[in-house]
Amino acid sequence: MIDTNIFQDKTAVYYTLGCKLNFSETSTIGKILRDAGVRTARKGEKADICVVNTCSVTEVADKKCRQAIHRLVKQHPGAFVVVTGCYCLLYTSPSPRDRQKSRMPSSA
Repeated sequence: MIDTNIFQDKTAVYYTLGCKLNFSETSTIGKILRDAGVRTARKGEKADICVVNTCSVTEVADKKCRQAIHRLVKQHPGAFVVVTGCYCLLYTSPSPRDRQKSRMPSSA
């Protein structure tokens, strides 16, 4: 069982890139966090949790993901940053200089 008391009075921000599925997933994550006692941070308010749902369909999408992650880390210092979606499945590091494609298992 998860101790949801750790989520009481915490705030979260959500940033979604990509397809309708990503927006639906972010909505589901938000509902789960709300049910655990987390509220959405107001504009300009520092969040305790940042959720970034990513897309990695194109290089432009990759770049937007990296920018969003770095921007949220700067805007919400000390926040717990959750990166989900296809970008984090494809790359082992958000830094372009040491980023490597993960080895995805073949479906043979």
